[in-house]
Amino acid sequence: MSEYYRDADHLLEIYEYFLSNVLQDPKIGPKMAKSNIIIKFIYTDPDCEITIDFRNPIEKEGWFGNFYLGPTPIQEDVWSKQSADHSHRFWHGFENPIAAVTRGKVKQGGKITAMLKLLPVVKHTFKRFPEVLREMGYEDLIVHKK
Repeated sequence: MSEYYRDADHLLEIYEYFLSNVLQDPKIGPKMAKSNIIIKFIYTDPDCEITIDFRNPIEKEGWFGNFYLGPTPIQEDVWSKQSADHSHRFWHGFENPIAAVTRGKVKQGGKITAMLKLLPVVKHTFKRFPEVLREMGYEDLIVHKK
């Protein structure tokens, strides 16, 4: 059972709001878009997936990428499988992605080096994730440094 999410719908609700914010951010979005890759995140407990597309034409004006909640026919360049709780802590900046892969907490495939190039940009979102939780009324899901 997840420490942070009631079910897949709860996770997708939060990530939809978070990604909507990040992909419209004029400081972060363009840097992420330069990656020109498609990433699929496969979550366990609860089970669901999210695909972020920085290659195909943008579907919404003012956005710097597209994302899809749930299965999509779009073929990813790279995929990352992890528990939803691990991802939740990652977006707070409390999980080292390289250490997580070496320890088996995260499994990845495809163009992994392309995704690694996004890490310096993604770090700028770590402050945003707790803000999003607060805005959504989920202060109880904010992870604090121990």
